[in-house]
Amino acid sequence: MKLSLTVEADAINVLALNMGRIVVDIDGIELSELIAAVNQNGCTLRIADEPGTAIVESPLPPYTSLPGICCSTAHITAEDNSLLYSLSHQEQDFGESEWIHFSGSGYLLRLEAWSFPVLRLKRLGLSKACRRLVVTLMRRYAIGIIHLDAFGELLPGFDIFDW
Repeated sequence: MKLSLTVEADAINVLALNMGRIVVDIDGIELSELIAAVNQNGCTLRIADEPGTAIVESPLPPYTSLPGICCSTAHITAEDNSLLYSLSHQEQDFGESEWIHFSGSGYLLRLEAWSFPVLRLKRLGLSKACRRLVVTLMRRYAIGIIHLDAFGELLPGFDIFDW
């Protein structure tokens, strides 16, 4: 995930850690401004109590847990629903059912199965509203899985279809 911020500070020190993590020491900036800027990008800012303190989020090795989000199928059209249903039930080798799964009340989309999943969804014929939902959630929350569920929550700012 990439995060770009413009800050005016007296001094910035960056220390590279293993597994792609970094530590940033910033002098001369209001902490509330930095937290607000990071949160606007959908990321989380962890702050150490004292310099040199390591903060561990999860004991799991990297890439063993997948970030995902669950939302309502009302964000996709009825045509999208029909198409996802048929794609998730393909029985051929190397079909779309390898990354589009039927969950009983919706669909799981494994976005990391393709380099450009939104382009693949476009080629398969999914609506612009569905693709916009996927690309926005991917960019905002850096997710690898979307669960479109009939009992999922409605997300603000996205189209809602009554079907």
